[in-house]
Amino acid sequence: SRIAHGKVELDGMEYLLALFNNYDTHLHGGFVGLSKVVWDCEIVGNTLQFSHTQPDGTDGYPGNLEVVVTVSIRTKSSGGRVKGTFLSLDMRATCDQATPINLTFHPYFNMDGQDSGSALDNKLTVFDYAGYLPMDPDTILPTGEIVSTRGTPFNLDISRIGDLIVDVPGGYDHTFHLCSKSGFVGPAAEIASCDEKYRVRVLTDQPGIHVYSGNFLDGTRGKGGAVYEKHSGIALEAQNFPNAVNVPSFPCCILREGEEYKKNITFSFCF
Repeated sequence: SRIAHGKVELDGMEYLLALFNNYDTHLHGGFVGLSKVVWDCEIVGNTLQFSHTQPDGTDGYPGNLEVVVTVSIRTKSSGGRVKGTFLSLDMRATCDQATPINLTFHPYFNMDGQDSGSALDNKLTVFDYAGYLPMDPDTILPTGEIVSTRGTPFNLDISRIGDLIVDVPGGYDHTFHLCSKSGFVGPAAEIASCDEKYRVRVLTDQPGIHVYSGNFLDGTRGKGGAVYEKHSGIALEAQNFPNAVNVPSFPCCILREGEEYKKNITFSFCF
């Protein structure tokens, strides 16, 4: 996700990655990145499988990275009516050299509905977390600390986002350290409509959930001609900690040859 100065020191080698224009920071995997390429896609049973090979040296990353994301959907019914839907992303990767990896999914949510304007009336909860990672606004990187949320606007418990964001300069763009056990897919965060009738819950085995309040949305036009202004959507990104490759106390993000990266993100939609 984010790497200080675009520098990675690994096994005695220094790798220089692409830098984001406005910061001395590598962001979103670079200018090519996995979000800006066309993936191969095929139907496998009841799933949709996306695959892509990122060649050695892409945006400065070492190794030929092979990634497979399997997407599946299932529903939950009660009394003959569908009451919820689960969208699961199973992410796997291998590489022929040691390389940093931090895969996530970056959808925006506004549970008050399409083209309903600001998402600040939505209610947000982060589950079972040990604290949040303060950010340096000049580098958009964590300071390296994990801080208690008690008595702060980061204590998110069925909270109306608009009531708390006024005390967060620039808006939410922060990672929360989840307490879930490694390898266990558990609840990370939930966002609900203002009347709490519609909600989506994020479940994951990632160590963190990054909350981004659409601070830089700038009028992009979307579905049906809707205009997405600042705070029109909230992103809940299950991932490792930003800049983990340069902070020894953060969870390891190095994938080595012969290993397999395996992570899951599941969205549970309830209505």
